[in-house]
Parts: sequence; C-alpha cells; structure tokens
Amino acid sequence: MAKIGIVRRALVGAIEGGADRVLIADDHKSLGRQALRGLEYNDAATSVEIIGDEVHPASFHSRRMAEQLQELGVGALVTLGGDGTHRDIAKGWRDAPMVPVSTGTNNVYPQMIEATVAGHAAAIAASGSKPLELIAHRAKILDVTGEGIKDDLALIDIAMVEGSFTASRAVWDVDTLRQLIVTTAEPATIGLSSIAARVAPVTRHEFGGVHLRFGPGQTVRAPIAPGLYHDVAIASYERLNLGQSVVIDGPGVLAFDGERDVVLAPGQQVKITLNANGPWVIDPTAALATG
Repeated sequence: MAKIGIVRRALVGAIEGGADRVLIADDHKSLGRQALRGLEYNDAATSVEIIGDEVHPASFHSRRMAEQLQELGVGALVTLGGDGTHRDIAKGWRDAPMVPVSTGTNNVYPQMIEATVAGHAAAIAASGSKPLELIAHRAKILDVTGEGIKDDLALIDIAMVEGSFTASRAVWDVDTLRQLIVTTAEPATIGLSSIAARVAPVTRHEFGGVHLRFGPGQTVRAPIAPGLYHDVAIASYERLNLGQSVVIDGPGVLAFDGERDVVLAPGQQVKITLNANGPWVIDPTAALATG
C-alpha cells in the first residue's frame, strides 16, 4: 500500500507541475494501475497512460522500461527503489534525467524525497523551462570492462569478494571482502560504501572516489545493512580521480551496488573506471525554486 501511495502522490505532483503527459511503467504488482483507481484529477491537459504489460525478472524489467521510456522521448523520470533498481535503470538509460526516490533496502543513490515534490520537480525538468544543468547534476558511475564479461556499471560501489557463485546475492559476510571501489562514501548512509566513509568520505557531488583493500590494518565499524554493524579491517585505501581505473584479478565474485553478480575465473581481469557521466539527478529544491 505504501508504494501505491507514493505512485499516486508523484502523479498528482506531476499534474500540478504542468506535465502534459504522464507514463507509468507497469510492474508485476500493478502498482500503477492500483494507484489510478479512484483517483480524480480534473486537468484535461494531462494524459495518463500505463505502459509495458510484459512480466520479466525485476532487473530486466527496470532496464527495459528505462529503454522504452527513452525511446518514447520522456523528459524526466520519477524512479522508485534502492541502489540495485537504479543501477538497472541506468543500464537501460544511462543519462536519464530522474528524481530518484528511496524505497529499497540499501539506499545511497536515491534519497528520501516526498513523492509529491518529486513528481512536481520531474514535470518542471521535463518542460525545459529551466536548463537541466541548472537543476540537476550528472551522477558518478563505475564502468566495468573485461574479457569474458559484458560491459557493466554500478552507481555507488563495486566489491570484490571471495567465492565462486552468486546464489546469495547480498554481501553480508565482511570477512569475504577483498576490495571495494566507491563513487560515494557518505557517513550518514548504510551499505558497503559506509565502510569507505569511515576512512575517506567523499560526497556524491565531489569529483572523485575511493579504492579500498581489506586485510590486517585499521579496523572500523560500519553499518553494512539496516540494523547491522560489523567491524571491518582495512589494509589500505587510495582516493581515485575521475577517469582513473582499477584493475581487479580473479578468482572471486564482483558485487555491484551491494549484490553479487559476476563470477571471475582465476586470472580473469576486469577494469573498473570512475566516470562522471551517469544519470542526471534532479534537485527538487532547485527545480521548484522561484525566479
């Protein structure tokens, strides 16, 4: 019920913001369809449409919906979910202009924004009445390339962990951590990036990132999940500049934005590069400011 209310409030905000057309991506729970039930809006200038009725795995669905919305010429998105969902959206539409609303488990990329305001801000961004570069910033992103894998990306962090399978996707055991590359390490967040925040904090707006190696050395205590703190031993760390790359060798498993996803064979290499050409993140305060 909570997400239905979020969708409904975002729709109302978009209408009040002057959107002439609102497209709601369908999902396996039909949240958008439920949000429209009983909703009365009298602005005849705004059309509302549900798109996408195919059932796919969640990650593919988010990516495909992002691709479809880009193809349809959508001006801005209100996106719901956590870091993993927003990674999937970025894989479908890399430079999407969006207001990311936090509804997932580990949330660093999306933040707590009232959906009404998110919808209003997205409508303003879509209208073009304010230049996008004045009301949004390009998110940092980690690009991954290597032999034997598809080009991939992460928005917040990529961890190298011990193992040879991805069955348990979330990374709970910090003793398996070997390396961590982050775009953002803010102290008031949870997840793997909070470990980096204890030794080398970097905000989402700063031009840089951090690379950590784990092992005997400095021990920090960090919240790696909601309600779950762990002591973590950091052997070394270095700050990364935009455009700088880190090469990682297998064996092991790469976890993207907190979830295991790619298994590396012994000797298999990947290159992870920190860039600043990810999605446009719309600032509701700047979008709604008068003048």
